[in-house]
Amino acid sequence: MSFFQGRNTKVLLDECREFIPGLRSLFLFSLLITFLSLTPALLTLQFYDRVMTSRNTTTLFVLCVIGVFLLVIWTVLEEVRMTVLRRMAFRLDEKISSRVFDTLNRFPELVPPQQSNLLIQDLGNLREFIGGMMLIHVLDTLCVPILIVAATLLHPLLGLLAVVLTIVSVALSLLAQRAAREDAIQQAAANNNAAEFGRTVLSNGEALRVMGMLPRLVSRWRNHQVDAIGWNHLATDRARTFTFPLRLLRHSTLVIIKVVAVILFLYDQIGVGAVFASVLIIIRVIGPVDSLANGWRSMWSASLSVERIGIVLTKAMQQPTPIPLQRPDGALVVSRIAVAPRGQDAVTVQDVSFTALPGTVIGVVGPSGAGKSTLARALVGAWPLVRGSIQLDGNELSHWNQDELGRHIGYVPQEIDMLPGTLAENIARFEPLDHDNSLRLIEAVKLAGIQDIVSKLPDGLSTVMGPEGRVLSSGQRQRVALARAAYGDPRLVVLDEPNSNIDSTGEQCLAAAISRLRDAGAIVVLVTHRMNMLTYCDQVLVMNAGTVHTYGPREQILDRITTYRPQQQITDNRPPGDARNRA
Repeated sequence: MSFFQGRNTKVLLDECREFIPGLRSLFLFSLLITFLSLTPALLTLQFYDRVMTSRNTTTLFVLCVIGVFLLVIWTVLEEVRMTVLRRMAFRLDEKISSRVFDTLNRFPELVPPQQSNLLIQDLGNLREFIGGMMLIHVLDTLCVPILIVAATLLHPLLGLLAVVLTIVSVALSLLAQRAAREDAIQQAAANNNAAEFGRTVLSNGEALRVMGMLPRLVSRWRNHQVDAIGWNHLATDRARTFTFPLRLLRHSTLVIIKVVAVILFLYDQIGVGAVFASVLIIIRVIGPVDSLANGWRSMWSASLSVERIGIVLTKAMQQPTPIPLQRPDGALVVSRIAVAPRGQDAVTVQDVSFTALPGTVIGVVGPSGAGKSTLARALVGAWPLVRGSIQLDGNELSHWNQDELGRHIGYVPQEIDMLPGTLAENIARFEPLDHDNSLRLIEAVKLAGIQDIVSKLPDGLSTVMGPEGRVLSSGQRQRVALARAAYGDPRLVVLDEPNSNIDSTGEQCLAAAISRLRDAGAIVVLVTHRMNMLTYCDQVLVMNAGTVHTYGPREQILDRITTYRPQQQITDNRPPGDARNRA
């Protein structure tokens, strides 16, 4: 891939248009810096050709004052140039980072799963690239002709020598990069595989360790590492044909320049000062060009980052801005939907239809793999539909602004983690806890019945959660997630196995919460394996192999489940603690 020429980079380049005036100013700064970089050479020339021959200390003093003044300006301009580049990098990051992070989470199918973690690193890589030395080398390289002219003014042969050394150095660098490029790409892929495998093992380390799997997994991870090292060695071997003479040239550059300059001096073509001045100038010519040629890995990495970021930004720009809709108070209508997991073509839910009125609780049951969780994700808009439609209060879910719709939806997934922040922030969906939101927070805590959890925490609702804070058990996390789902008086609440890890007390709190949500007019969809939870449902949907096996009123459906009645008789929808249900 050529640098910054991917088909998805146009959006990112458009974001950089506001920096064009700044880049022009930086180029002017670089021109001034290039002229000022001749100061050491000019001083050397004057010291040898004037001061040492005249032995005039006044001239020496004046030259030193002028030299110090120019060197200070040179240093200040370089610092200003670096500061401007850093500010440009931070400004670009400010413009795109939030959109990239937001779009990446909304559309995880945009990049392969093994690359999703790289997107956040890409933002940092791009910021460091723009604010780092590589662009400085680009600007200095553009100004190299000025230095070549200066060397030519000392003697045309010195100018020609500067051009030849630069061309040979760059040619050898590019040939070495070309020889190693494919192997370097394979090395990067192997490194990524090793890192991804390592992250997966670390995230499941406890279970893997107790089952004795760790030695084999360590061996597998090491194999990935060995692959990366092998590709690195292969790249190095392929490039050695060019890197050896390149290294020899770099070691001998200073000698070559001095030999040519001394020969010119011996033939009275230049003075003593020009011998040393030519060395300083030609080294200055080769430096930025050589650094730029050898920075191909940095530029290649930046080009990949730009391409991946461009994909995300392009997707963000393609999304229409939905018209704000009113708070939904109508029915949920699911019409012949088909759903496939993200990134896959195989449909796991197909031809599912049902209608739920406000204040209705629907129980979804079926064997493992029947498509219950897939349906739950589709109902809240987490997974897109292959076909069919889901309407809430007469509006397609896809027609809603996702953030606005989210305020009216409660969702408890099977996998629950507490985000870094306080317990209150996790429940309140990280909304600012002003007076109104604080009241909603307390209502959600009471509705979910998690006062017992809050009271046992050291700082109550202000207790910090996450890896650096308090860690809750899986059952506690499920109950807290129920409070988060109930926060803000949602109109649609989807609970995916919300009682898989809770005890009988927690289950009673769950039952009470479902009843309160129903009384508040919410539509509740309860995915469960525990048949006793159907006690609290008005309708039951039985799924099998991704389709609706049967759907209807609870009593009517339970009559058809022959294995259920002998185990537990259900008389009404009262909680299990009610004496009338224990008969």
